[in-house]
Amino acid sequence: MKKSLGAKDLMVQMTRKINMGTPGILISAVILIISVLLLIDRLLTTGPVQLILEDGKAVPVEGALYFSLYDALFFIITAWLGGMSFLYIIMFSKEKEIPELKRDIAGIPESKSTSMLAVNLLEGDEKLLFQKVIDGDMVLQRDLILKTGFSEPKVSRLLDRLEKKGLIMRQRNGMGNRILIK
Repeated sequence: MKKSLGAKDLMVQMTRKINMGTPGILISAVILIISVLLLIDRLLTTGPVQLILEDGKAVPVEGALYFSLYDALFFIITAWLGGMSFLYIIMFSKEKEIPELKRDIAGIPESKSTSMLAVNLLEGDEKLLFQKVIDGDMVLQRDLILKTGFSEPKVSRLLDRLEKKGLIMRQRNGMGNRILIK
């Protein structure tokens, strides 16, 4: 069952989507709102009403409303301003996730931070295996079999995939392989 949002929750969600810290987006949002309100006001104005006396009663008769050249020009300019403001908001309100991610992992050495980023992009068994490689730092392939509980062929296949993706490197170590983070 969905929980209904209050006005405060809705405002919080809107401020997350529209980065209110950017003055350009705030100005665009104000221009968009004003242009929409002006267009609605001008389009909903009623035409002139005439009163005609019929049998001693006043009968209102609405006249046809025609837009003048100035009205058409007003519609064009207001719609253009509103549209450009809307496009500006859409184009520049996207949250920039990469700088936030860099800020979160600033204290981690570069090879580890890159590896942590790669872990987030992997799924399933590849993710689990790669996490064990990162934790072990130059771990042996046979140790990965013990740590993960996967069969030897499965570990070999997963390491093949990770090596093709450029995440790891195998180094010959006697009869086995030592797995290094690339």
